[in-house]
Amino acid sequence: MSDNENRSTPRKEQLISRRQFIATGVAGAGAVALSACGATGPQSGSSKRRASNKPVHGGTFTVGMITGGTAETLNPGLAIAVVDTFRCEQLYNLLFDVGPDVKTLIPRLATGAEANKDATVWTFHLRPGVEWHDGKSFGSDDIVYNFQLWGRSSNYNNALFSSIVDFKGVRQRDPLTVEVPMLRPVAQFPSILSFSEPFIVQSGATDASFHTNPIGTGPFKFKSFEPGTQSVFVRNPNYWEDGGKPYVDRVVINSSFTDDNVRANALLGGQVNILSVVAPRVASAQRSNPNIKLLYSHSPNPYVILMRVDKGPFADVRVRQALKLIADRPALVRQALDGWAVPANDLIGVGAKYYLDLPVPQQDIEKAKSLLKAAGQPNLSFSLPTSNALPGFIEAATIYAQQCSQAGVKVTVNTIPTSTYYTSAAGFLTRPICLDSGTTYQSLTALYQSWYATIAPYNETWWGHQRDGAAAERLINDAMGELDPSRAAELWREVQMQQYTDGGTLAFANVNYIDAIAPNIHGLSTTPARNLNNGRLLEGWIS
Repeated sequence: MSDNENRSTPRKEQLISRRQFIATGVAGAGAVALSACGATGPQSGSSKRRASNKPVHGGTFTVGMITGGTAETLNPGLAIAVVDTFRCEQLYNLLFDVGPDVKTLIPRLATGAEANKDATVWTFHLRPGVEWHDGKSFGSDDIVYNFQLWGRSSNYNNALFSSIVDFKGVRQRDPLTVEVPMLRPVAQFPSILSFSEPFIVQSGATDASFHTNPIGTGPFKFKSFEPGTQSVFVRNPNYWEDGGKPYVDRVVINSSFTDDNVRANALLGGQVNILSVVAPRVASAQRSNPNIKLLYSHSPNPYVILMRVDKGPFADVRVRQALKLIADRPALVRQALDGWAVPANDLIGVGAKYYLDLPVPQQDIEKAKSLLKAAGQPNLSFSLPTSNALPGFIEAATIYAQQCSQAGVKVTVNTIPTSTYYTSAAGFLTRPICLDSGTTYQSLTALYQSWYATIAPYNETWWGHQRDGAAAERLINDAMGELDPSRAAELWREVQMQQYTDGGTLAFANVNYIDAIAPNIHGLSTTPARNLNNGRLLEGWIS
């Protein structure tokens, strides 16, 4: 892709289309078609949306979020919890963002990218005129430094990139051009850089500086941070996007909340004016309230029960298949998520190019019993970890446990505090089964590299470590590297059929993104991309 047009107008936000990627000979961004068919609850939209066309400068956004406790961080390399990535979205930028329609990539710190003929070397063109919060110029040395950080095993992004990027070979070609050699072909590599964690930090940033004075290129600058309590950011007057953004002077993120109803009352009482990631039950209760504007959208965001395929009781594919057949997905959507979702079919990545829109498995208790008996597990029992990390997690675990009892399976719901749910102490990444969620993935490449590659950062099913895992891993690699669209479609179909029939992912719902704001806030939107359109508070203002 040529970046001449982008670089000549660096402050204009331009979408990277499928055509532009294909023009380089590389398979590009996938098309998306988010259908409302089969929905059991609220669709896309905003309740009582009022037009306000003139942005107003000034004021403070106070955001209420569920706490991550003392483990909260401003280090993008350690950010997992929703509240951590939300803070990072204010301080830092990605190279690319997922577009509001999911099918496009939006250039942020990169203006474009192109690959060589076999997608083994990618070249990134960086946005000129961008300043760090301390006034230094952003450039290719910063990107090289970030790849060095991602090369460290202590950084969560390491597992995202270490199997595909030749870290030692990453180099500057000039102050605004970086060359990234690959360990193997990756046809949609830029899409991985739109994942929710590889935020770009300044060259020289350290673990200590992230907590005392984190420096980014984002719309807001660091003021203060109290983990589990509050963080304060102030307007970046030299932010690179056009239009005088951001409009508000300050963003205060109150991360002391442990209950969604309390958060809603804080919005109604004026203690906060934005809620990100609203619980479905709260949304239903407040939908007709004139003192709250709900922002919501259908999304590919999956809620999943994840089972380890390599060892333990779920290593037997018949047990995994039985647990999928036990799930009454429409009931989970209706009862646990109050209808703010659609039933899912166990395949993550809705809307991405090559996604297989296969039927949603129907509950079949008798067949589930038969499979469990054949597997020697007619009286299966297990503990199902869950938490209040995301709305509906605890309700979904409780309802699924009740459904399991119909097949003679005894499930004990183990509620873990949100502050420790995503820690090794609570078994994160090693527990035999758990409840979790995903995000929006711009491509199947981004999804499988983050969820199902052998060393993927969030491979909670341990896919690729099962008895025939090496062959499964090769298939994923072949699909990710295939440049011919017809052959890529065949490979991705085979990859997804393995997950559909043998995988350890019970994806029971694709859940709406829901946010809430005070009536006098304008300019913010919630799209299929992510909550508050990738946390872009810079687009909102107070009237």
